Amino acid sequence: MNATDTIVLVSADSDLVPPLEFIQQHYPEKRIKVYFPPSNFSNDLKDNLIHHSSKPVMMQRNERRFREAIMPDVVSDGIKRYEIPEKWKNGGV
Repeated sequence: MNATDTIVLVSADSDLVPPLEFIQQHYPEKRIKVYFPPSNFSNDLKDNLIHHSSKPVMMQRNERRFREAIMPDVVSDGIKRYEIPEKWKNGGV
């Protein structure tokens, strides 16, 4: 957990408020970003974020930013090559 400075959650499931509160209580130096999928929202998650001086992000309003953040199917560091599994491509279809 110490190698992480920001935790990203993509969900609108209010059942995830307790784990967020655990992280906020035990790791207050970690930033938490919550992205709500299109057509989904949770007031409980939003209220938790606001209480901790953050705010949720609506994915449908930021689609361009998310598309630009998608990693390529193949990543290499010059020595090793990593490729996305075939079954992950095209949404697992």
